[in-house]
Amino acid sequence: MTIHLISCCLEEGNLSYPLGALCIQSSILAHYEGEHCLHHAFTLADDPIVAAKSLGIEPMDVVGLSVYLWNRSWMDLFTQQLKENSPACILFAGGPEATANPSSFDLALYDFLILGEGEETVLGAIDQIKTGKKPQLAGVLSSTGFYSPAPSPNLDSLTSPLLNGLADPFLQPGASVLWEMTRGCPFHCSFCFESRGERSVRHFSLDRLEEELEYLIEHEVGEVYVLDPTFNIDKQRTLAILSLLQEKQASIHFVFEVRAELLDAALADAFATINCSLQIGLQSSDSAVLKAANRNFNPSQFAKKIQLLNQRGIPFGLDLIIGLPHDSLAAFTKSLDYAMLLKPSNLDIFPLSLLPGTLVSDRAASYGIVSMTQAPYTILHSPTFSEEDLKKAMRLKHSCDLFFTQGQAGMWMHAFCEATGQRPSSLLTLFESYLSFYTGKTQTAESELDIFAVQEAFVGSLLKKLGKEQYLKPLLSYMELHQGIAFFHMYEQSPTIHLFYPLEELASLDTMSLDDFLAAHPYTQEVELSIYANDEGELNFLPVSEQS
Repeated sequence: MTIHLISCCLEEGNLSYPLGALCIQSSILAHYEGEHCLHHAFTLADDPIVAAKSLGIEPMDVVGLSVYLWNRSWMDLFTQQLKENSPACILFAGGPEATANPSSFDLALYDFLILGEGEETVLGAIDQIKTGKKPQLAGVLSSTGFYSPAPSPNLDSLTSPLLNGLADPFLQPGASVLWEMTRGCPFHCSFCFESRGERSVRHFSLDRLEEELEYLIEHEVGEVYVLDPTFNIDKQRTLAILSLLQEKQASIHFVFEVRAELLDAALADAFATINCSLQIGLQSSDSAVLKAANRNFNPSQFAKKIQLLNQRGIPFGLDLIIGLPHDSLAAFTKSLDYAMLLKPSNLDIFPLSLLPGTLVSDRAASYGIVSMTQAPYTILHSPTFSEEDLKKAMRLKHSCDLFFTQGQAGMWMHAFCEATGQRPSSLLTLFESYLSFYTGKTQTAESELDIFAVQEAFVGSLLKKLGKEQYLKPLLSYMELHQGIAFFHMYEQSPTIHLFYPLEELASLDTMSLDDFLAAHPYTQEVELSIYANDEGELNFLPVSEQS
């Protein structure tokens, strides 16, 4: 008997690390010496029909699918073709989608489903298959019934797919990988799948993490997404891990999900010692929306916590959700304005997905929320968010993705708002109109735009229309400075920037109004600077005239 595990990631690149399937494969091979367990890694770009036909499945082989929200339709097509080719194979599915929405799986097609964490449950199921039985144990759902939830495994009893080498094919130099340090979440956000499980946090040991870190460094991994839902839930453990990362002097860039409310100066100082960025779930700034989402929020306190990051130059992004219970276009727009002025490096905005099993999905009827009935279960409309308003919100999202996030406008958006007297969301709406004009005039596809050039053209055009040309030189210089820094980090090339003011004067625009700036710093002459980094990674700005 051969066990085949099937994964399907979003795309080649930084989203192609199939951690779930690797964990199951690692558990099987550690338990069954000499067992054949093969992992077949695909992406959404692969044809599921061709993929299914490519496998040499024997009648008594076992095939397990790692199913997520975003690969569900791919897996459905794969399964149909697989069963057509090999009707006698034993087929099961696991992963978040199987756990969240088991009733949507055809148990006449699948022999069983694995619900919850699968490393130990899969072993029990295979043991029974080997004796000729149909799996009947905790954590398994089949046509004969559900046998109660399986207990959560002791994390330190699980083998590491990093340390046993199974992840090696995905650890190319510069690759992006996923890394688990904990499982579980103590919070109970109504929209989140994490709220279904135990409201506790279990940790992998620091000794194991240190070994895995050294392995990642040895393989010259470029970026690590730490999967902990709330990395900073335990301050002392967080400080210990950050100290370890700093001690190892890893050149890896780490991405952590944190709660802003749990940040303090000590944690911010520790994050500042390593190459990292933080992702923070704001979701909304509206109190009624957040109350229904089971989240507490104090806007002034939240802003103070975020200021700890800005003061230390720590990049961070914020998440927003469109369409939570009681959300509306006005509430979303207000949240967008609040978020942009906190100076994040990126905003990740998503329409609400009513994930099966979450509180918001269970209560959708009482909220009046209508959504897609199949993955990705996206909201269609609600009593407070009409279809037309959702379309407007998604257009705002698109403008924000391009102008704010891709254009790295976080550090100068506040000055642009001041110069125009407009709210950030109003500027995004104006940018949407200008973009249509610009692409038509230049005959340039949106995917081929030089976003920094479009930003400068838009800003110049709008200030002239508003009769506020006096702000052009300081604002364009301030933008150019931050665009140059963003360009350097994005492309690792040294750009030349053109400024109307010295660097030390432009830096005062972080806190000084444009009017006060103009009064204090009259324009003298244009300067050209190139941006470089020294051996410690600190940026240097050298006059172009001194380089010739």
